[in-house]
Parts: sequence; C-alpha cells; structure tokens
Amino acid sequence: MALPGRRRYLRPARRGSRAAVRPGISAPIGNPDASVRHPSFPALKVPASERLCDAVVLAFALWTVCCHAVVAAGSGLLTLLLLFGVALAASLALWLMWRAVSPEPAVSELAAVADGPRPTSRILRIAALGAGVATALSFAVRPDVFQLWWSAVILLGLAAVALGRGEAGLISPPERSRWSEMSLWLLAAAAVVLTLISHRPDADDAFYVNVAVAAADVPRQALLSLDTMHGIPGLPLYLPVYRVGSYELLNGALSYLTGIPAIYSFHWLSAAFAALMVPLAHAKLLRILTPRRWLATVATLLFVLVAAGETHRWYGNFAFVRLWQGKAIFLSVFTPLVYAYALRFAARPNLRDWTMLGAAQIAAVGCSSSALWAAPVGAVIALICAVRPSSRGLKTVLLGTLASGYVLGAGWLVRSAVEGFWVTPAGAQEVAYSGPALQGALVTVLGDSRLLTFAIVALLTGWVFAPPGLGRRFAVIAPLAMLLGLLNPYIAGWVTANVTGPSYWRGMWALPLPILMALVLTSPLQLQDDPPWSGARRAAWLVLLAAFALLIPKYGGLGPENYVRLGWPTLKVPDADYHWATAVNERVPPGSAVAVASDIGTWIVTLHHRNAYPVSVRHYLRTWGPQLSREDLFERLALQRFVDEPELIAATPQRFRDGLDRFGVRAVCLVSSPTAAAARVVLREAGFVRAQHDDDYELWLRQERRRRGSTWWR
Repeated sequence: MALPGRRRYLRPARRGSRAAVRPGISAPIGNPDASVRHPSFPALKVPASERLCDAVVLAFALWTVCCHAVVAAGSGLLTLLLLFGVALAASLALWLMWRAVSPEPAVSELAAVADGPRPTSRILRIAALGAGVATALSFAVRPDVFQLWWSAVILLGLAAVALGRGEAGLISPPERSRWSEMSLWLLAAAAVVLTLISHRPDADDAFYVNVAVAAADVPRQALLSLDTMHGIPGLPLYLPVYRVGSYELLNGALSYLTGIPAIYSFHWLSAAFAALMVPLAHAKLLRILTPRRWLATVATLLFVLVAAGETHRWYGNFAFVRLWQGKAIFLSVFTPLVYAYALRFAARPNLRDWTMLGAAQIAAVGCSSSALWAAPVGAVIALICAVRPSSRGLKTVLLGTLASGYVLGAGWLVRSAVEGFWVTPAGAQEVAYSGPALQGALVTVLGDSRLLTFAIVALLTGWVFAPPGLGRRFAVIAPLAMLLGLLNPYIAGWVTANVTGPSYWRGMWALPLPILMALVLTSPLQLQDDPPWSGARRAAWLVLLAAFALLIPKYGGLGPENYVRLGWPTLKVPDADYHWATAVNERVPPGSAVAVASDIGTWIVTLHHRNAYPVSVRHYLRTWGPQLSREDLFERLALQRFVDEPELIAATPQRFRDGLDRFGVRAVCLVSSPTAAAARVVLREAGFVRAQHDDDYELWLRQERRRRGSTWWR
C-alpha cells in the first residue's frame, strides 16, 4: 500500500517551480549530505534491472583481472578457471560478510529541483536551436570540417557557460512503477529475439573465435601467447594489445565446460545475453539523464540503432546485428554503464560507486582493447558533467579519475609493447582518408548523407531538448569535451599516434551521439504534462520516430542493403563459405597447409580440432624474425592473391607453382573463374586433382603416392 503523499514527493517539480524545494530531499551535486531523506520520503528498492547490471559488471571485471594475471603468468585455461573459481568464492564470502554487518542501502537519489539560479532561458534555447540547424545545413552544402568544429565549439561553449551559471545538476528520482520495469524487461526480451534472428556475418570472427577455439582445444597452452591460425611454430600473437581481452577467453571457457563449439557460444549464448543487457544498461544511465521519460528514451534509442544502417561502422552496426563481438558489447553495454557510475559517484562521492566505476572500466577493457583509452575518457567526461566548477568539483573529478588507475596502467604497459606495430609490411591496416581526420571519422561512422546532417543537429542541439539538470549538462559538456579533445582536428595526428592508433574513427565511440539523437526525437514528451495534451505528445513522438526512419537513413539497419538477413536463429556466417571451409578441413590430413580463398580461410580457423591451416588469413600475418621472414610473408600474400584472383596466374605461373611447393600446400580452393585456365594447368602439373566444384569455388587436392603404382588423396 502506497504511503500518503508518496507520489507528491517522487514527482519531479516543474521547471522553474520553487514549491518543490524541501530540506533534505534535494541537494546540489557534490553535497556529501545528499543522501539524507525527508522522514516522509520512502526508501526505494533498487530495480532488478539495475541489480543485474551491477552483478554483470562485478563478475566480468573479476574475470578480466583473473585473465590478465593468467596471461601474464603464461598459464592456460585450466589455471584461469581455477583462479576465477577461487576469486569468485572469496568475493561472494566477503559480500555476504559485509551484508551481515551492514544493512542494504536504499537508492541514493535526489529530488529534481531547480534550487540554484534560474534555468536556461527559453529564448537562449530557441536561438541555439536555430544556430545548430543552420550550422548542420551549412556543412551539408559545403562540408568544411574546420568551420563545423569552430561553430560547434562556440555554440556548445556558450551553452556550457549559460548552464554553469543558470542550472544546478541534480540526480532526480526516476519514474518508478511495476509497469515501467516490466516494459523494460519486455524491451530486453525483444532485443534478444532481434539479435538471434538477425544475421550479418562479420569476418572479424576469424580472430576472435579462433582465440576461443584455441583455448578450448588446448586448455593447458599459454593463453594469448601464440598465433593459432596459420600453423607456424612459435609465431606470436597478431598484436600484443589483444592480450588484454577476456571476452574471447570467456567464450572459450564456455565451450570447454559445455562441449558446444565456440562459435555457437559467441553467436547464441553471448549474443543473447548481451542483447538482454543493452536496454538495461541504457536504462541505468537514462534514469539519471531523463528521469521522467527514461523508458521512452530507452525505446527511442533502441529504435535509432535499429532503424539506420548507413555505414559498416555506424553505432547501430555495433549493436544488435553484431552483438556477439566484444567491441560491440563494449560500445552498447559497458559504455553507458561507465557514464552512469561516473555520474552517480560525482553526484555523491562514495566507495560503492567508485568501485563500480573502476569495475565497469575493467570489464570494458575485457571486451575491447579500445576501452584502454575510451573508458577513462568516458568516465572523466561524465565526472565533469556532474560537478560544479569549484575546488570541491575538481577534487571529486580527481578522486573519480583514480578509479581508472588499473585501466590506465594496463594501457601504459600495452602501449610500450605495441610500438612500431601499427603498420604491416603489406600496408596500413586502415584506409587513410585523404581529407582532415575529423571529417574522415564523421563520414566513416555516419556516412555522407542525411544521417550525418541529423547527427550534427543532434550534437549541437540535443541539450535544448534535454530535461534541466544532469541531462542538459551531459548533452552539452560531453560533446564539447570530445570536440576539444579526441575529435579536435588540430591535434588529430597526436591522438592517432598516442591514443587511438590508426583507427582514428573510433574516437567517435566516446561521443554519445545515439543518446543525443534520442533526446531530440523524444522532445515532444518534454512538453507540459497537462492531461489534455498527453495523447498529442505521444502521437507527436511516434510521428518523429516514423519521420526519422523514413527520411533520415539511406536504408534501414535490418534490410539486405545493410547485409542483414532475418531468419531463424542459426550461426551468423555466410552459408556457402562456411560449408566450403568445413569441406576443405574434412578433406585434408591433420596439420595440412592449404591455399584457399580469403572468404573460406576466414571460417576454417573457427573450427575445432581442425586439420587445415591457411597460408594467410585476412591481415593477421606479420614478420617475426626466424618464425616468419619478410620474404615468406610476401610469398604467402602473393599465393593468397593468386587464389583469390586466379586470372593473375597466367602472367606468372611459375611463381604460383613455387608457392605451392614452398609451403607444402595440400589443398587449393580457388575462386571459380572462366579465366582460370592457367591456374588449372599449373595445379594438374603440380599433382593436384579437382575433387569438388560449383559456381563459386573449386577444390583441388594434392595426390600422394602411397605405394608403387597407386595414388591416394583425401
């Protein structure tokens, strides 16, 4: 039974109202006494969705730390499982002891009031809206990235000054009801279904799944110490930076313990659980930023991620259609959690939120090495959003930054290990953009059409539509800090060399553009709460969502234009290529070197206990002294190109023949081509016989003489 007056205390005050200011219920950011509640203000129970987020963060952070210790010690998967079991048991015992002596805290939330100076004026916000739209349209007509940068810095800088003088950032009690929590879980269930039925194969699985396969197949082998794709003895891991990853090892552990193939663990188990977490993680953040309409904002954000396809590196393509890979989980799950814990700590510094902030960053690193810099950047930005410009605010930011100590230390160690590794002998891994780096990042992530224009509008005006307090401060300070830092075109060279590496576009990962877009699209819900207008507000919101889906993206995120196929849950692989990979592996003896088309080699290395080792898998080869000389590397790459483009063999047939003999190739699976006559002649002369073919590929197996007068091949 609800207590009398409960709704009156939980309901945020209207903008500009002084009547809601009550001693003990509200306090400005950084007030250590903010948790003191009015006697009539009831304690709130933490929702199950937030409890699950906390548990996942702590458990995966513990797993990541154990992985780092085992990898550094040069031990295998069995040692990791033993260490994690002991660490988990000890952690649970400590938690139970703490619970026995300390009562469970209530939700530390503050009522949303404007107890500081007056809110930002409506005239200022209308002017900012007009200037932001004009800037975006100007960039669409004449894409001058330096003019855009200066305009954005000036507009957001003025807004930040106005907010600093006019509004206090407060954590407000969000709208809480059984219906809203149940609706959130329904959204999470829908996300799971969508992820399982969406099929968008990604070639990066070659490395990620192979790491898990190697750990499960040889559980005593030192983890992340050797290349396990090419069968070259002693060849080290592709890049030392990948030694900080723990998500792939988690899938390897699941495969080892359950007996299911690692690729099924990625594409089904991990993808489904990560999809469940995406709405829950964003809800934890948006309960802080948009407390009165957090559920609608979560739904809008999910809609934005799904409705747009646009580019391969658009935020939505790191969400439900690619959610089995660690970098997608980092961006879609752990990034909003880092923001949320940082905001809560800055609002009321305490040990629990400080610990959760550090754990969230460690967990993020376990998913992607890019979190070594992106997670601390996100944490610092969120901390700045929630403090006043004062000595106390500076102290809070510095104290919160200490929670990034583990991640920053790991980043420093990794950086010293990857010096000189960014460029391969075959050329740069990332295609260099001929223009300014910032413009290249914008186009890479957002395309060069309407989605880019809308993103710029959201970047410059999202704060106009955000609710007063932390939501508005976050929508101003987060993009401004990113533009002055990682996305500053004047220091892009330094950022590439010292922070992001050649993938400068990943700096966009710390820019919360989908959240800003959701703020714009939910703007009708920010209007007055007069009952006669409630239906109209919801209708306007739905109209905006429909307009976004129909007018903004070039194509949707779930269509064939975005390389997505909807169907029953299966492996997220190209069926033909995966079938040929299995066929090649079954037709050769164990330990065989094979020269196969790139699209087939990608999936051969994801098979357990495999027989075939491709001469080259994508770009995962480097020169490593005695294990692989520069000459061997070039010859492997040349042989790979011959297989992918067999018409090239006609010009230099002897080099193709020499490559087959040099690496002892037992099988060749080349692309079927009407101009591959020269390739077939060379293969027959080298003792190969065509064993299988269709319109896409043809498989040639080398004959082996077993006894006099007979031949044998598999």
